[in-house]
Amino acid sequence: MQDTTTSIFRSVKHFLSGTLLSRITGLLRDVTMAAAFGTQGPVAALLMAFRFSHLLRRIFGEGALQSAFAPHFEELRKDNPLRAAHFFNDLLMGITVLLSGIILLSMVGLGSLLVFGNLSDGNDEILLLTLLMMPGLLFICLYGVNASLLQCEQQFFIPGVAPVLFNGIWTLGVLCLWKVSDREAMPLLAIMIVLACAAQWLMTLPATLRAVRSLGLQTLFTRTWSLTADLKALAPMLSLGILGIAAAQINTALDAIFARYADLSGPAYLWYAIRIQQLPLALFGVALSGALLPPLARAVKGEDWQKFQTFLEYGIRKSATLMIPITMVILVAGDSAINLLYGRGDFSDASIIHTTYCLWGYALGLLPMTLVLLVAPAFWAQGNYRIPTMASLISVAINCGLNAWMVLGMGWGAASVALATSVSAWVNLWILHYFLRKQTHVCLYSEGWISVSRTVGVSLIAGVILVGYQFFEGSPSLLLGLWEGKLSSYSKEFLIQVMNCGMIGGVYYLSLIAMSYLCHARDLFQLISFQLPKDQFS
Repeated sequence: MQDTTTSIFRSVKHFLSGTLLSRITGLLRDVTMAAAFGTQGPVAALLMAFRFSHLLRRIFGEGALQSAFAPHFEELRKDNPLRAAHFFNDLLMGITVLLSGIILLSMVGLGSLLVFGNLSDGNDEILLLTLLMMPGLLFICLYGVNASLLQCEQQFFIPGVAPVLFNGIWTLGVLCLWKVSDREAMPLLAIMIVLACAAQWLMTLPATLRAVRSLGLQTLFTRTWSLTADLKALAPMLSLGILGIAAAQINTALDAIFARYADLSGPAYLWYAIRIQQLPLALFGVALSGALLPPLARAVKGEDWQKFQTFLEYGIRKSATLMIPITMVILVAGDSAINLLYGRGDFSDASIIHTTYCLWGYALGLLPMTLVLLVAPAFWAQGNYRIPTMASLISVAINCGLNAWMVLGMGWGAASVALATSVSAWVNLWILHYFLRKQTHVCLYSEGWISVSRTVGVSLIAGVILVGYQFFEGSPSLLLGLWEGKLSSYSKEFLIQVMNCGMIGGVYYLSLIAMSYLCHARDLFQLISFQLPKDQFS
């Protein structure tokens, strides 16, 4: 298969077409959750338990495994497609057995703590919900393995759209339990989430079987499992990735604990905020990263370093061009988006304000988080897992230290947890970029520096114009309210919410279009005016 920047862009579009649907349904799920249950303690406990029960997801289903899978699979397929298919089959069987054992032991341990432990009611609730959701880990990890294969086959739509089924079942559970008390509803909703994980995996199964057959293997799980040489070869690549991801996942769990310590509803504020921050991150950053890794791996295997550098610089420039204006509009008008999405039912003005603070903290890390998703695969494609792991461990340590200082030491709220996450993301990016520049000479401030600088300038001007519009129009604005020393009151009328966000979005978009044209910010103008990029190799 021929890789070009056009083929990567096409893959991103396929990924986006599926992921956009999944993210829209994910937002609808969260909107329904917020309206039905708000940010009360039991809801925060469910969201914490969801994180705890899926701690290994980024190791055995996504993240570490996917990053190690693509280069190794491409190398095996280049030698013998059937051998690559057998490798996938053995990997799938091994992960199934390993995770089944881990889940069983975890459930026994959690059950013992519930029966024999002398825990508070709040901690009991978190443990019970974690126990109930543990089986979902197996299905979500099997989905991740299937998605890795399909992405190598340049099939991006099915992996991207499969979460739609997950979100739909979760939302159905919320709707069925709307009138049930929070404390009684959460265990039932946890069981629905497990069913949603199973449905997401099953949606990728037919396409996975077709992909395996195209490689020469008729079906899966047809031979006795053994630790083959190909699986052993994956271990060194996977081990370092697991170390970095494991540290990051432990850090994620600690974030929830710190947020719970700062505020009983803190985990809920973080959850709703990060769902908005992850929308552009998943729609573009994850899509581009998933589309970029296989071509990078193939360029490395073919020793075509010109293509390698071109593909990577292409991804970095496109990501920076998109994420900078998105960061600006979140900082200026993030509260209006939160009010539109969540501002109804049990989601109060206080919930909107505290969730906005968390969103501001996460927004500052949107650009580095996106670029890390692109730069790390540049190392993985070369079989270099040491540097991304080192960068991840250092950033995790910094994040934990900042959390301890800001939450335990300074007594700040849950928003400080989001801020610490963003600061650590910048550190992670700086480390990766330093070593990337030494190895491949790819640099944000080389050829793309002028373009990125113009994007920053245009975004700042558009942000100022938007603040001026909110001031003269009298639109509710937390940013202006803090400047004036008073807090905003938000309308719960849906039509007013839509009109307010529509006007804000329209003013900002037109400002970006006009200023990018006047300031000759070509990359930004091309992106927001939906012009197709030209294929390039330099």
